[in-house]
Amino acid sequence: MPRACFVICIALILPLVAVVPASFADQRATNWTGNFSRCDKRFELLRRESMILGVKISTSNPVLAREFREAMNFWSQVLDMRWHEDPSSACAVQLVDGTPSILKKTIVARAQFTEWDNFQGWIAFNPRAPLTAEEMFLTAVHEIGHMLGLKHNPSTHSVMYYLDLEGSEVLDRQDLAALASRHRLRVSSIQEPITVAP
Repeated sequence: MPRACFVICIALILPLVAVVPASFADQRATNWTGNFSRCDKRFELLRRESMILGVKISTSNPVLAREFREAMNFWSQVLDMRWHEDPSSACAVQLVDGTPSILKKTIVARAQFTEWDNFQGWIAFNPRAPLTAEEMFLTAVHEIGHMLGLKHNPSTHSVMYYLDLEGSEVLDRQDLAALASRHRLRVSSIQEPITVAP
């Protein structure tokens, strides 16, 4: 290749390469949507200091409602937070019955992410999913964890693992370190795993 062509070709390619990362950076993820009332205090979930979370329980499944309350109680032992039921739009989190358009195929629950566009404070469950009470509790802990900023964890022992497996589940060091970077914890150490139990 003649040197002149090489220089011209590189000069034409470099601006394109410089543009590509910026276009990807501008793309933001958007939360799923539904016909539910939004939670006006949803951004309380972003607070680093003590949180006070109003929770609106809007499910037709009374067992799921009970296990979701237990999951909120679990999180209030880990984080510096208090929660109370709030049937109004002053909630921070709302448990809703998901529709097939939100919960596709075998997905039994889904949370919105605080850092994604269109965050409304919703966690959707399939109220008819054939889950035991314990599975409802663990799934609720997992989905609330997403709303608190946790991502999926590659450890099969973590409650934030992307699949539900048999056996005891924990918040491990990775989960606790991620939580501590966003919220104030009640636990004294992030080195010891916390067993997830009501």
